[in-house]
Amino acid sequence: MGRKILAVGNPIFNQRKELERIVIASRDITEVTKLEKELEEAKTLKEQYRREVDILRKINQGNDKRIIYQSEQMKNLMFEVERVAQVESTVTIYGESGVGKELIAHSIHQLSPRAEKPFIRINCGSIPENLLESELFGYEKGAFTGALNQGKKGLFELANEGTLFLDEIGELPLNLQVKLLRAIQEREIMKIGGTKPIPIHIRIITATNKNLEEMVNEGTFREDLFYRIHVIPLMVPPLRERMEDIEHLIYHFLEYYNDRFTTKKHFSEDAMEMLKAYKWPGNIRQLQNVTERAMVITANQMITANDLVKILDNRKKSQNPVEVRSIIPLTHAVQETEKQLLDLALSKYTTLTKVAEVLEVSQPTISRLYNKLKNNQMGAKV
Repeated sequence: MGRKILAVGNPIFNQRKELERIVIASRDITEVTKLEKELEEAKTLKEQYRREVDILRKINQGNDKRIIYQSEQMKNLMFEVERVAQVESTVTIYGESGVGKELIAHSIHQLSPRAEKPFIRINCGSIPENLLESELFGYEKGAFTGALNQGKKGLFELANEGTLFLDEIGELPLNLQVKLLRAIQEREIMKIGGTKPIPIHIRIITATNKNLEEMVNEGTFREDLFYRIHVIPLMVPPLRERMEDIEHLIYHFLEYYNDRFTTKKHFSEDAMEMLKAYKWPGNIRQLQNVTERAMVITANQMITANDLVKILDNRKKSQNPVEVRSIIPLTHAVQETEKQLLDLALSKYTTLTKVAEVLEVSQPTISRLYNKLKNNQMGAKV
């Protein structure tokens, strides 16, 4: 049952050229067929590996920010990245904070025909609204008080012929969404104080950790802009959905920090199992942070599970409960809690990036909160 036989029949004719008999030679080719199938599968696998290596080589060429992955989800995503890179369509990268959206954007640029041209990144949530327009589009000399005498090129101009990566696109104010839409549609921009449009030839990649469709329904994001940037959506899965990548990322960070700190530290087997079992709500950024912290504060060469417990427990203990002592409007309570948390964090850490990390929110969120509270304080003094 289930075996394959190759049979070859040879006719035998008599002197009158009449068919007298048929001699059939047969042989079992089951194993031959099996070997041929295995060979074909090996060729397919080899081609797949060749493509993966080719993608990684192109991405990592001259780039110290490597994409480390082993999971099928990321392999499929990177194959999609390779295909998308060859076209000029606008891409929007979705994913939670810390999953590596900027690395994906940079990979698209590195694999594209624009690889030798500029890759310019701007975080739409980290720059105050009154400065964001001049950063994006630039300005002519004398356009406003405090403007440089020679004027200034915006990021659109600096990225010309290359790629402009708009991170946290969901934080872009509505009035600038109109100008961005025009830039994408018309392929030209107008500087602040300018009188003539400037043609641009760039590829635009955007990224967000928000649901833009919900924002469209809420009226906080323009529908026409959404459809312009949502041509090719890419979803970067969170780390908890690709657990196979954790061990490879850990070894990568170990190698990086051992080289940086001139050490030879490593995780014990139980520590490695703990790291692989953890859900990582902060994704790759959190994993990197925990790895670095463990290597810095651990005196021994081997980092054990006990060392990690202290680090992960400290993260939980840092979130002190909020105590409510009187009834006040909810908006006031939220604002006061935000202010106290930010003041406390700023008293301990010197950068907004570090504050965002310990409060476990995105850096743009902290920047907006910081600017809002600062403006409120200035308004109160006036």
